[in-house]
Amino acid sequence: MLKGPKGTRTLFEEELNRREFIVQQLSSWARSFGFSKIQTPTFERSSLFVDSVNPESEILKKELFFLRGESYALKPEETAAVARTIATEKLLFSESTPLKFFYASQCFRHERPQRQRFREFTQFGIEIVKASSLLYEVELIYMLDSFFRESLKLNLLKLRVNYLSNRKTRRKWSEELTKYFQENNEGLSDKSLQRITVNPIRILDDDKDSWLEIVQKAPKIQQFLSQEELERVTKIKNLLDELRINYIWDETLVRGLDYYTGIVFEWNYRGLGVAGGGRYDELFDKFSSHSRELKNIPCVGLAVGLERLMHTLEKTEFQWPTKPNRKVYFCNLLTEIEPKLLRILKELRDSGFDVESNWELKDLKTHFKFSERLNIKWLLIYGAKEQEKNEIILKEQNKSFQISFSLDQVGELIRELHRLI
Repeated sequence: MLKGPKGTRTLFEEELNRREFIVQQLSSWARSFGFSKIQTPTFERSSLFVDSVNPESEILKKELFFLRGESYALKPEETAAVARTIATEKLLFSESTPLKFFYASQCFRHERPQRQRFREFTQFGIEIVKASSLLYEVELIYMLDSFFRESLKLNLLKLRVNYLSNRKTRRKWSEELTKYFQENNEGLSDKSLQRITVNPIRILDDDKDSWLEIVQKAPKIQQFLSQEELERVTKIKNLLDELRINYIWDETLVRGLDYYTGIVFEWNYRGLGVAGGGRYDELFDKFSSHSRELKNIPCVGLAVGLERLMHTLEKTEFQWPTKPNRKVYFCNLLTEIEPKLLRILKELRDSGFDVESNWELKDLKTHFKFSERLNIKWLLIYGAKEQEKNEIILKEQNKSFQISFSLDQVGELIRELHRLI
């Protein structure tokens, strides 16, 4: 049997409605802070996601679905695509700054599917471009943490925060980590052993190895920070404390992407990353060959994994809002349908009712059974007798209650349905 692609899912009505609800909530939340929506292409040039300084980066090895050889790739995340759009459209020079965008996009990872890690997934995120003040990242943390707790009643999320420096400082740190793990690697997984000379920083937040004592004792980024950066860290901690945000300063948190240059943060539920982000002041540097003004553009952003957020909401027994059941079922008992009936059904739909029908059925009992399977309480019946009297019957499923309405007075039928449903 032909199966769907591995790591993907087909979604149906109930889950789609819940996803739509979450996206609407997040979108309203983003707009309330002055963000506007952006949509980038599903695929981009692969060079956008490949770190030219570290060509064997994790993204290149694991996360790209290449198209047309290796020229193009389905996007594994949205931030780089937003940055590319801003650079190519010259928005930094034509719009007032800081630029504030939000998005809800399908993204793709070419890696082995795992628990709540799919090859196709939805990412909701926000980006602030040309934002140098540390208040931006503090506000982002405060914004999303409050949204989780107040709007979604998620009080069991664990917020972790750390500070990563610029690429030059991280390179020094990475070199020290390589030396350290070359001498201290007992118990490391094969994946971590491979990372020692390629990307040792990622060993620190490996799902399994991060708990090992040798990993806990590895050199920390704080040892390499400048005095100015240490002061910035202190200010951020003080602000988070003053806002009474419950967080853990975790020096092993490094996040999965290589472009972060300052604070990073992540919300977890029982070890599963639900949302995260940070500061990235060097991402635009890859576009600086087109314009020197694109170098060192300060930015802050965050992203929410929609599938993981929904999984967390289900595990915490979130009370999903219920949509009012305004369904009506039309029982046609004639061999042919009259055009005026289609016009009446359209009037009902225009008045806010969902009208179901099955044109294959002509027997009233089969209509009853079919509508019962659809869990529809109110039925409209039209057969030869009703045709002769120019009327239609409104009946309650499995009850004796029924009323007849003239087809020339559809307004009365609509008013009665509004009263009943």
